[in-house]
Amino acid sequence: MKIESLLKPEIKTWLEKSLASELYASNLYKHIANQLQKLGYFGGQSYYLKESMEELSHYQKLADYCNDMGWVAPVPAVPKISDQISNISDALEISYETELELLKQYQKFYEEAEDKMEDCITATFIIEFMQIQRRSVGTVADLLARLNLKGDVYEFDEYLKEL
Repeated sequence: MKIESLLKPEIKTWLEKSLASELYASNLYKHIANQLQKLGYFGGQSYYLKESMEELSHYQKLADYCNDMGWVAPVPAVPKISDQISNISDALEISYETELELLKQYQKFYEEAEDKMEDCITATFIIEFMQIQRRSVGTVADLLARLNLKGDVYEFDEYLKEL
């Protein structure tokens, strides 16, 4: 017996976009970690390597959902990342923008799945990703605020190593 996908084409399109976004974020954070290592920010490097792995786990959750719904999740190509980082503040600002964009993307995905596509199963699944992104946006905003208050970037770098 052949298993048919339970996902509408529009949902597959959204899932493909989400899978690509999570892989992009993972690669972006690896890129940032590499740049911070070169600059001597080893705490930042450690933090961003962990974040990269976290983004890969998000990709896998999405892939598992696709597979559970009878569709094989694609592994999209990720464009080369060439952003230059000159300090931890740059890294956090890029992270904040990335996490906020992902939050907006998942909010729109949820709204379309729930309202336009009437797919309550996928909409319910996407709630977890909205919560993850809400926390991520808050965490990075808190880190930016802490860096601005501390003033000592090397002490802050050591703090990042502990996260």
